[in-house]
Amino acid sequence: MFKRIAFLILILFPMLTRGQNQTYFQYRTDEVTLVFFDKNLSRYIPHMMRNFQLGKALHQQIWTTDSVYQSEAPLLLLTDWEDDGNGGATPLPRSIIQIGMAPLNMSYYVAPSGERYRQLFKHEYTHTVMTDKYNLRDKHWRSLFGTKVCTDNTQPISALWSYLCVPRWYAPRWYHEGIACFMETWLGGGVGRALGGYDEMYFRSIIADGEKLFSVVGLETEGSTMDFQVGANAYLYGTRFVNYLTKNYGYDKLIAFYNRTADSRTFFGSQFKKIYGQSLPKVWDDWKQDEQRHQQANLAAIRQYPVTPTTPVTSKPLGSVSPLVYDSVSGKAYAAMNAPGKLAHIAEIDLATGKQRKLHNLNGPTLYDPAYVALDTRHQRIIYTTNNGKWRGLEVYDLQQNRVVKRKNYQRIGNIVYDNTHDCLYGLLSNGGTQTVVRLDSDLENIEPIYAFPFGVSVFDVDVSHDGTWLSMTRQGDNGEHTLLLFNLQEFEQAIYKPVELVTWRDANLGQFRFSLDDQYLVGSSYYTGVSNLWQINIATRQMEMLTNASIGMFAPIEIQPGRLLALQFERDGMRPVTLDRQVVTDANAIQLYGQAAYEQNRDALEQVGLLRDSLPRIEFGDVYNHITPYHVLKEMRFAGAYPTISGFTDADSWNHVTPVLGYRLAVNDPVGLSSIRLSLGISPWSHNPWKNRLHADLEWQYYFWKLKAAWNHTDFYDLFGPRRTSRKGYTVGLSYDYTNSMIAPYTREWGFSVDAYGDMDALPMYQEIAVNDVKSLQTAALYGRVSKLRRSLGGVMNEQGYQLGISGYGYLAGGTFYPSIEATGDFGTLLPIDRNTSFWLRTAAGHNFGDAQSVFGNTYLGGFRNNRVDYRDAFQYRTALAMPGADIDAIQAHSYAKATTELNLRPIRLNNFGALFCYPTWIQCSLFGTGLSAWNPGSKHQMYYSAGLQLSTELVFVNYLKTTLSVGFGHLFAPEGFAGGRHGNELMISLKLL
Repeated sequence: MFKRIAFLILILFPMLTRGQNQTYFQYRTDEVTLVFFDKNLSRYIPHMMRNFQLGKALHQQIWTTDSVYQSEAPLLLLTDWEDDGNGGATPLPRSIIQIGMAPLNMSYYVAPSGERYRQLFKHEYTHTVMTDKYNLRDKHWRSLFGTKVCTDNTQPISALWSYLCVPRWYAPRWYHEGIACFMETWLGGGVGRALGGYDEMYFRSIIADGEKLFSVVGLETEGSTMDFQVGANAYLYGTRFVNYLTKNYGYDKLIAFYNRTADSRTFFGSQFKKIYGQSLPKVWDDWKQDEQRHQQANLAAIRQYPVTPTTPVTSKPLGSVSPLVYDSVSGKAYAAMNAPGKLAHIAEIDLATGKQRKLHNLNGPTLYDPAYVALDTRHQRIIYTTNNGKWRGLEVYDLQQNRVVKRKNYQRIGNIVYDNTHDCLYGLLSNGGTQTVVRLDSDLENIEPIYAFPFGVSVFDVDVSHDGTWLSMTRQGDNGEHTLLLFNLQEFEQAIYKPVELVTWRDANLGQFRFSLDDQYLVGSSYYTGVSNLWQINIATRQMEMLTNASIGMFAPIEIQPGRLLALQFERDGMRPVTLDRQVVTDANAIQLYGQAAYEQNRDALEQVGLLRDSLPRIEFGDVYNHITPYHVLKEMRFAGAYPTISGFTDADSWNHVTPVLGYRLAVNDPVGLSSIRLSLGISPWSHNPWKNRLHADLEWQYYFWKLKAAWNHTDFYDLFGPRRTSRKGYTVGLSYDYTNSMIAPYTREWGFSVDAYGDMDALPMYQEIAVNDVKSLQTAALYGRVSKLRRSLGGVMNEQGYQLGISGYGYLAGGTFYPSIEATGDFGTLLPIDRNTSFWLRTAAGHNFGDAQSVFGNTYLGGFRNNRVDYRDAFQYRTALAMPGADIDAIQAHSYAKATTELNLRPIRLNNFGALFCYPTWIQCSLFGTGLSAWNPGSKHQMYYSAGLQLSTELVFVNYLKTTLSVGFGHLFAPEGFAGGRHGNELMISLKLL
């Protein structure tokens, strides 16, 4: 048997390198390792290094350092996987900062920014300092485990070890993002969200409408799903609260609250009370009252002059909305929209009636501006971007045929506008951190690069004049200044690339400017007064004029007839299309920014925080470039720590048929995580099993998409709780390949295969209740493929619409006989219009075994909810093919079967201000289901089984990052005559899904 296994692995081992032939590169110093995936990015590495060094040096000036703390050299991961720039940071298991190369998305100027990499490093390095910095207690735990332990859902005790190593990682998102946004602002000289006009507008809209501000717990429960901004509320509220703490209690106390020092408390809530002498919920409520006073004062200041009247086009706000495009012939506007409880889509709005018509679902929307939309009036087409969170594509919707007529993936083009004079499309192509003005013909088949901006330059909000003469856009400078650019399209044809710099504002943004009908003006928006108002610029004289005095905010104007504008008006629940007269406003008050009040109370400290005291070492391009080397995954593997574990192992004579196993887990991996080895060793001397079954070992090596597994007496933590058991006696050796492609949202394609060998086992690998007594060893092979398109609307807690199709083959080779089987599944769901986030699903499965039905290997076994009492798998196991609530696990035998389940998922109930800082429920949801199963076995008549039931689930969050789901379900089985379990069966399921 071992020869056969060794031969099989030897045959398959060369395949390990197939598909993993991409070369990775690295630049390593004593203070950082920088890894990237495209050799063309090498020229930008010195720039990245300098910005990292700047961010690190500024932070080292701020945070007092205990003598025990030595900052870890982080891994910088540079990627170009999205067309909108972004960043991320984690301390586990090593400190990693990920930086997306693409320009930031500047829609509605949500996040003010200077030079984007400088801004990102200041923001993300704040996360690194906040979570990685340790005191002596934390250091002892890290030394004991040899690492900062990651949570592993197969070993929930790892969550405890992880908390002891990095306690500040386990704090709410507002805690992390609040200080990061604050620091990015003041380390950047006052450019950032702490002085952001969008944040002011959002809170002003809440107070103006008499809405409530979320409590500190309610923000994490209801606040992350209630409105169109979902999780982004953590940035808004966190930045606001940090501003309040700085304004009222001072900068020094803020730093003391966040700093991890010898005498600081482990839990962030306890540390808050230590520093401020009050509970966090109490001070949070004080901030809410202060915010209300602040916004009422700003609203009063705005209303000292007449507020610009507008005429709403729709009856209510529409959530996230892209800038509208308008067809003057039909009187209709078009935009991409995304709102809670509705799937993102392209919509048509009749300006005369306000009636909306959904044209087509939008795949891959982004948060604030779901997609870029252009209107081709010549051919009556809407062109819009898809897959906006990754590499953008283009789709063309024909308004006459009422369908999508063209799809083009991986175009990487955004900020699109259609030139109806020359019948072509302009846009900005993103690649490797640079942007290029491109032109596409009307068929969108030929992409012509026109002008490439230098690396690091960000441009956005492209428009073309009605006569086809000018192309306009906004350029952002290194210090946050905005410049309106004009390109003469006729000069493009002559290879003359000298843009006209129409106007530059250094202290305010210039956004979404579009040409007036006569092409004499550009009309757009700016937070110049602190409020986003509409402005126009005379192209000939370059004079700027204010067009509105808005109480909340106005965006994306477009002139629809002479002297009349169509724009987006911000409200608490999103953007609402409105019309208004285009009239110059001469009197308006500026408002006070909340962050400005914090600055005025801490002027000296905040002016010093961004000043570098010592010069940075000089970086020579040649020194960096010549030391860039390939990143060899296997050579980079290092010891990644070890920690004690507890798990369960089958034991027929023990309570619950399981005995506890004490063990230790060791890990080795490379920093990027492309290759990892985990070895778990355990012992259960107190069990009733023979001694050969009291020693346990599990080895798992994952390399890219491959996984090699070997085990002796495999254990499982969740077997301790039952009723489902996956631990097995004997040995297991297996090799598997699992490939997933999700580059085009929301589509996912998966396929894979596995080969495994088992020996000395006591039950079938898939079926715990089916004993194997007459076969010493067996081999299995499996092959599967799945395709899916699954979507959920904002605020959803599960997939609400789409499909998932799968087919798999599985076979046993036992006793010299092969037992093959096949199974197919298909799930289909739709979002129901009766209530928000309510969906209906039909889930189907069918299978057939081709082997001898008289053998245990020639059948399929179904039954039960299939949840463990404590579990790590999806909480809704009744949806799986082998589930049949009401019957015992594996109680229904079928040589062939077909089943169908109908399911109604009701709207989740969001809980607000319920729970404590360290533990709170977020939602409660109810699902109703009914299942019909047709089972056939040779020599017996066809049998029908029916099951009906419900499941109540609630999400519980512990120490803010450890999400669990508590589920209670009941199922009733209607079985045919002669079923061993009786005609009727009841099953009560209680399960706690961990991590």
